[in-house]
Amino acid sequence: MKIIPMANSLKNNLTKSEKKLCEYVLSDQNLVIHSTITELSETCGVSDSTIIRFCRKLGFKGYHDFKLALAQEVSAKDSQKEEVLSGPIEPGDSIETIAKKFYSINIEALEQTMDLMDYNEISRCADMIIKAKKVHFIGIGHSGITAQEAKYKFMRIGIDTDVYSDGHTMIMMASIMGRDDLVFAISHSGNTVEVTNALKVAKEVGAETICISHGANSNIVEYADGKIIYVSTETKFQTGALSTKIAQSFVIDLIYTEVVRKIMDKAILKKMKTTKALEENLIK
Repeated sequence: MKIIPMANSLKNNLTKSEKKLCEYVLSDQNLVIHSTITELSETCGVSDSTIIRFCRKLGFKGYHDFKLALAQEVSAKDSQKEEVLSGPIEPGDSIETIAKKFYSINIEALEQTMDLMDYNEISRCADMIIKAKKVHFIGIGHSGITAQEAKYKFMRIGIDTDVYSDGHTMIMMASIMGRDDLVFAISHSGNTVEVTNALKVAKEVGAETICISHGANSNIVEYADGKIIYVSTETKFQTGALSTKIAQSFVIDLIYTEVVRKIMDKAILKKMKTTKALEENLIK
């Protein structure tokens, strides 16, 4: 569902205050994306309940879900040119100019991800990881690489982890998981068939599930007990864009840090043991 076309179509069937809010949404999406419900209420001169009612008329549970979806839509709109290069790069750009553009794109992705971050959800995901008997990271392609790095990161602090980046293996392992298992899915689009199906199977057999994704209304979200949405502009020719990698790693680092904070003594001890083992046996 596209928010802007939907808002335009509903405009004539809204109350006076809802219509006023709708005009703000249509004229300045960035204002909405970067505003809390209280800030938007004050800016538009409408009540919080009007904003919630407007969001529900558009098919969202509340303002947070609406804002996530709007950020996705704005991000997709900005990348319609489908550039082969990772950013608005022009043929005559110098290396310095390109570097500055890359920097700006990546900073913007992090800032928008921060604006949409649900910190209670970060804490809940950390609790799920601590409680799990084993954490299974899954992802395909570039997200599979992020999943591999996440396994390594959590393994170093004593979390029993594994990683799967093959569709067949994901499905097989998901089907035999128990209620003490946790599947942590990483998918930029949120619609990767193998990852979505594996998460669905895992949930059906009783395992707990987490996903991180760019797709706020994507298929994978339906099967996730814990869900964190990040923002990153990536066209179909930009698969694996640095901004996506940074956003994914940022979210995983937040969850990892919260896990460490909650099991500090154990995490420090395990990290020291793994570091010492590497130094004594591998690092020359």
